[in-house]
Amino acid sequence: MSTELRVARKEAIDLRHKVHLLAQEKIELESKLVPYRLKVASLKASIKADAAKVENLEKRSVDREVLLGKVEKERDDTVAKLAEAKKENERIAAELAQAQAENKRVTEDLLQARATTEELKQQTEGLKKQTEELELSSAQILAAGFDAALEQFACQYPDLDLSMVSLNNEVLDGKIVPSED
Repeated sequence: MSTELRVARKEAIDLRHKVHLLAQEKIELESKLVPYRLKVASLKASIKADAAKVENLEKRSVDREVLLGKVEKERDDTVAKLAEAKKENERIAAELAQAQAENKRVTEDLLQARATTEELKQQTEGLKKQTEELELSSAQILAAGFDAALEQFACQYPDLDLSMVSLNNEVLDGKIVPSED
């Protein structure tokens, strides 16, 4: 009988040790999850900022297109007025070149912002998947710890009926009942 008691005590100590290790593992997983959550929040903020930049760049691009149209009209009107044609044409050509260069830069910025936005969306999706995996892993660890605790109770109190004790049950009016979730 004392040998069985020693074995049972050793098993209880081993189970306590396993529960302790699982708890430490859960804490480590939670500590890994926090930076991911912060990174997701940071990426969301970056996406918002990039979206605002894209919107601003698109507006500037439209403004540049409007400006370019006005410049071309002025140039055509200037050609009709031969007396002022040379001087006015040089000025408009310079404005046109500047507007086209700016339009090209804006277009390049817009393409780069769109690429960055897409990359950030992909990173966000990856982080969401990692978060879901960590949440699932945490739930599995919790369930394993709960099962280990039930085994300990069953070992400690073999006559005790633990059939209604479950992660899915709740206490209502002093009785264990299945959860309504």
